[in-house]
Amino acid sequence: MPKWWDEEIFTTEWWHKKTKHWGFWPDVQNVSLISEDKHGFWLDLGDVYAQVIPIPTGKHCSRLVRNEKLNKVIKAYLLLPIGGISDPDDRLLIFPKHEIESAPMDGAKLARMHHSLIDSGFSTPNDERGWNERLKIVEDRLKTNTLWRAPHSKGTIGVPRINIENGNRPSPIPLSEKLLCESEHLPALRDAVHLDVLSEWIDTIDHQYSSNAVLRVATGGIAHMRYDVMLMRHAENVAFGLDDKEVSQYLSKVDRYQAKLGIMRLMKMGIPFVLVCLFADLMLYTIGEISRSSAISSGLIFLGLGLLSYIAYRWFEPDWRQA
Repeated sequence: MPKWWDEEIFTTEWWHKKTKHWGFWPDVQNVSLISEDKHGFWLDLGDVYAQVIPIPTGKHCSRLVRNEKLNKVIKAYLLLPIGGISDPDDRLLIFPKHEIESAPMDGAKLARMHHSLIDSGFSTPNDERGWNERLKIVEDRLKTNTLWRAPHSKGTIGVPRINIENGNRPSPIPLSEKLLCESEHLPALRDAVHLDVLSEWIDTIDHQYSSNAVLRVATGGIAHMRYDVMLMRHAENVAFGLDDKEVSQYLSKVDRYQAKLGIMRLMKMGIPFVLVCLFADLMLYTIGEISRSSAISSGLIFLGLGLLSYIAYRWFEPDWRQA
């Protein structure tokens, strides 16, 4: 992974060189370090703040500004950078000082942003194969003891990957994600799970994207998205040698939760069995092997078994709130 660093960045002379950049470039009279985080560190440059990213992970922040069509769609919802160095990837981002500390992204605003992305043609259809393959790569590389694949509802759509942190400011994607499984689009539902704003998001987003068919465990839903978020947190912890008890405890319970899913799927197997029996019943009646009354009686029994199988399937479906 290529690194980028220049010790002179802490001097005003470095800033006066006006390195090749895009957008706004400040006239710096003083440089002071504010804080450090997993992406790099923040500098106070007087009128603006600068985020320095020693290990760039892509252009996920600058593209939100430099792509005019995308910028027009999301600028009302996010605090975007106004300049920086992004050659070849985002190395330095400049943010207006008065906007750097903002209220957290709430579910209603997130839902409105998703609607804007959908209406502007930036969404993608359900890509359960790609999303499941993404998790498999992480599981295999980290050698976790978990394995979770899930189907997804038609209403589970993808939106551009925007990593929102520290209020409603976009941040570079995590290093672990860049190294393991970078994706252009991820489920909109995952954003709501990641930011922990599900309730407001569900209340605001169009029903087709938050119906029970989207949220329930049988179609991946919230439970599978939470697994995705936790697995990626685990990957980031491994990358930086961190100990996260919340993630460790969650992953230790995944097998038990999947055992419940196994029972649920076992109950569902009765439905195709019943369909085969009904077809056989019809064929036997057609060739005259059984009487009409016998065919009706056995057909009703099979239908009853099918109904019981479906009821059991729904009964044993785990509550996503327990995932």
